[in-house]
Amino acid sequence: MTEGLDRGGGAAIDDAVEILEIAVPVDGALIDTKLYRNAGTPAVAALLWMHGGGFSGGSMNMPEGDAVSRALARGGVAVLNVDYRRVPPLSRVRRWRGGAAVRFPLPVLDCLAAWHRLVDEAEPLGLAADQIFVGGASAGANLAVMSTLRAAGAGLAAPAGLLLAYPLLHPVLPAPLPGAGQSLRGRLLSRVARRSVRMMSANFVGAVNADRLAEAFPRPEDLGDFPPTLIVTGEHDTLRRSGEAFADDLRLRGAEVDLQMELGVRHGHLNAPASAPFRHTMASFTTWLGAHRA
Repeated sequence: MTEGLDRGGGAAIDDAVEILEIAVPVDGALIDTKLYRNAGTPAVAALLWMHGGGFSGGSMNMPEGDAVSRALARGGVAVLNVDYRRVPPLSRVRRWRGGAAVRFPLPVLDCLAAWHRLVDEAEPLGLAADQIFVGGASAGANLAVMSTLRAAGAGLAAPAGLLLAYPLLHPVLPAPLPGAGQSLRGRLLSRVARRSVRMMSANFVGAVNADRLAEAFPRPEDLGDFPPTLIVTGEHDTLRRSGEAFADDLRLRGAEVDLQMELGVRHGHLNAPASAPFRHTMASFTTWLGAHRA
């Protein structure tokens, strides 16, 4: 199945899920990915998955990457979990002392390279190209959307659909809906979130490329013919409006979009794999994938 792939390590089997480490070349570098599949049954679909972390944190080994991939693989979905390059951490007191700083669009290009690898592997997995989906959580959802748009701009085949968990899809958070009552604490948290998102977005592109900020987030005018999309938000997530506003933009352009809200959760509930909201979201993902795969 995986002949010809560069491997960062051997295959492992845990809980009936086979995991193969794969190094994907991009721009003269190698990014790490892990391919998860059910060891006992053929794959019914494939998913490229990106974790969150504000573009600067997280990894494919955090629950939002690993636990999500395992859960979907148990259901028969082959998942390529991507450890894209991350930008320097946002900090007032700490300077970046690493090599040349990663900025947009490098993380998007990493995800696009991983997507190409997953498409190349579709036939060995026993899948058609139209059974490949793309998804991510938080900042990873942004990378899922932006790699989809970049692929479309290059004339490449679109994914069969997108799975987005509590996505960050705006450089400035949309304002609350008119008439949406908020407590004093809620309004304060909303202001803090809006400021944090502005800083995070600016850090993603970097000061030198500040004029490219709009390129790093989906623009409504670019969403024509966008693939079917499932968006899961959190009831108490300060980023909830970003997912809702993106769903509105998709609907206005005639795209198929399913917007669901996980009750009682804040941002990042997929990092709690033992919780009921995690299981419920995984069930929603699995059901939606089953309804949209070829």
